Amino acid sequence: MIIDRHLVRQVAMPCFLVSVVLLIIFVGYSLSRFLTQADAGLLNTGEVVRLTLLKVLIALEVLLPIGLYFGLMLGLGKLHSDSEITAMYAGGISESRILRPIVSLAIPLALLIAFLSIYIRPWAYTQTYTMLAIAEASSDINRIKAGQFYLTRKSPFDSVDSGAEEQGVDSELLVDSTVAEDRERAIFIERISAELDLEHVFIRTRTGDELQVISAQTGLLVERPESSYHTLELDNARIFKRVADGPNFFARIDKFTMKVANESPEPLAFKAKSVPSEQLLGFEHPKAQAEYQWRLSTPITTLLLALLAVPLSRSKPRQGRYARLLLAFVIYAAYYNLIGISRTWVEQQVTSTIWWAPIILAVIVALFYLPWHSLRVALAVEKND
Repeated sequence: MIIDRHLVRQVAMPCFLVSVVLLIIFVGYSLSRFLTQADAGLLNTGEVVRLTLLKVLIALEVLLPIGLYFGLMLGLGKLHSDSEITAMYAGGISESRILRPIVSLAIPLALLIAFLSIYIRPWAYTQTYTMLAIAEASSDINRIKAGQFYLTRKSPFDSVDSGAEEQGVDSELLVDSTVAEDRERAIFIERISAELDLEHVFIRTRTGDELQVISAQTGLLVERPESSYHTLELDNARIFKRVADGPNFFARIDKFTMKVANESPEPLAFKAKSVPSEQLLGFEHPKAQAEYQWRLSTPITTLLLALLAVPLSRSKPRQGRYARLLLAFVIYAAYYNLIGISRTWVEQQVTSTIWWAPIILAVIVALFYLPWHSLRVALAVEKND
């Protein structure tokens, strides 16, 4: 019908534009986070791009309902301010009739969001966790950018080769590979050639209260892809180590060789977000139950927000088209916080379900659709009688 096509055209473009704006903002936010890690040498450019795309796929289940909600508010608000909705009412078209094209637009979007939430979300999280695990385990010299500090909490340098022992230095004084404490390490290499010749190498390691600093004018990284480690050969290395329960140590070694761990990523621990939806049903873990209920709630939330946008877009003759946008934002923010709280409570076993939050939203939607004006008129007539 012409009315249906007209309504869909009027609301589809604002929904699309709001979604695009939200997507651009989210991409910028995600890039800023990953570029910070890339600047520290933890990620390369390709990984930053892939991780950002995966984050976008995950975020679509939230961004698209918001875009639909506020897009409907803007599109229908314009129709109200231009008196087109009033003309429709005068022509015998009721609000329930106007709902038909809105629902026909919302249902396909809700099905898309269900697919994203139930199937794409766990796949994207699996890819993200795997990529981050590989990046954390990797000690590839290509991750260390020349002229920049490379920061890591997981030490890629595990032990000292015989270069130190040949000069009478006990290797355990330099690097103790059995230390269980987390290490914070800062690495700076001023120049790295294509042949992996290094200039002005600086390595600072902090383990608890102990501090170790190694510096050298030149060095060479020897890659051993088939081995469990590469080797870092430093010329005229200066080593300083401060210990908590003994004297400080200083040494100068002509040829100092360190092993650079060629690690494999650790197996991924259980993370409910990365578990396929069909497998979550078999888990009784509260985080798994909260995650499964969240995935099912996203398409329902989409439909409820679409239904809520219709009465919220109503405006009086001299009201602006954006008169109720603030109220719409407050309702959405309150609902988003409520469903977040409900999910946390399920994870903490305070409650067993998150569905009370969508039920509250459904009640709010129903209240907006009640014919309050007719009820007031009926009550006034009854009172006069």
